[in-house]
Amino acid sequence: MNADLQLFVRESLVRGIPRSSIADKLLAAGWPPEEITAGLAAWVETDFPVPIPRRRPYVSAREAFLYLVLFATLYTTAFNVGAVLFQWVDLTLPDASQPWESPRNSIDAVRGPTAGLIIAFPIFLLLARSIGRGITREPDKRGSKVRKWLTYLTLFVAAVVLIGDMTFLVTRILSGELPLRVLLKVGVVLAIAGTVFGHYLGELRRDESEGTTPARELRVPPRLAAAAVLGVLVVGLILGGSPNRERHRQLDARRIQELQALKEVVDLYTRVHGQLPATLDMATGRPDVSAIHSKDPVSGEGYRYRVVDPRHYQLCAKFDAATPPQDQVAEFWRHPRGSACFDFDAPPPGPSQTPVLPPVGRP
Repeated sequence: MNADLQLFVRESLVRGIPRSSIADKLLAAGWPPEEITAGLAAWVETDFPVPIPRRRPYVSAREAFLYLVLFATLYTTAFNVGAVLFQWVDLTLPDASQPWESPRNSIDAVRGPTAGLIIAFPIFLLLARSIGRGITREPDKRGSKVRKWLTYLTLFVAAVVLIGDMTFLVTRILSGELPLRVLLKVGVVLAIAGTVFGHYLGELRRDESEGTTPARELRVPPRLAAAAVLGVLVVGLILGGSPNRERHRQLDARRIQELQALKEVVDLYTRVHGQLPATLDMATGRPDVSAIHSKDPVSGEGYRYRVVDPRHYQLCAKFDAATPPQDQVAEFWRHPRGSACFDFDAPPPGPSQTPVLPPVGRP
């Protein structure tokens, strides 16, 4: 509140001037009506000869901390909701003109935002409920400067996002992306930013018009928003798949990588010695290839190696799951669940592209 206005109102009340007359003089002097109302409301209406000031909300360090965490979790929740829905759009409407996109990338990318929602959203709900109860007990806390500053900052961020959203729409359409995909993503941003902007703008207007509106009158829209966020969280969990399935996929991917490394070692041995090794130990028993894993990372059983004939061999492993259809894996390395073998042609004898190593085991 303006210090000059506060002093003028106090001196006028001390002299017994009616509040209506004080308001008329201030209006004639060009003061805004809302500032006049706030200036008069700062003093209790009483017959006591000395003006009694109303209690002003005290901004404690605890209150500032709670509001900062509240708005930080709000931003985190809004961002992650958008990220999950963006990946859902990419999976639902794949665009061949975007070669860097793939179902596997979208599934991997959705897990981070989903985890962010699992952590940030419950914290936001708990803090919002706690602060709402505090305001219900002490309505003066609605005038907290920290709350108002962060609310205006949130409105600013939402406005910037809305402006950027329109720029994104035009840019992506001009770049040739599917118009429906762009419109859906723009709709996501509009819905998120518009909901945040509308809710907090409404709160500020209620504060300015009524000042002591109980927090419970604003609960219905947040409940609808919370239901929507929970729905997005479910979508993220479904898209990301179960943790157990993802663990199996990663272990199987490691098994494929180790089989590929074993193939290179076997091929190197064959080029150097002119024949296939009788066992894997003959190919992997060199100091320079000791880092090659020849055993399953979980069971500890060795990968199976079998010489079919002098020019063909097999490498086998036991997999936890079939190769997911969305994984961009060469068709040769796709496998079912359980035991699977891969057939290879032995390379022709000749000079190796790597330094020739002294033979280990049988020549």
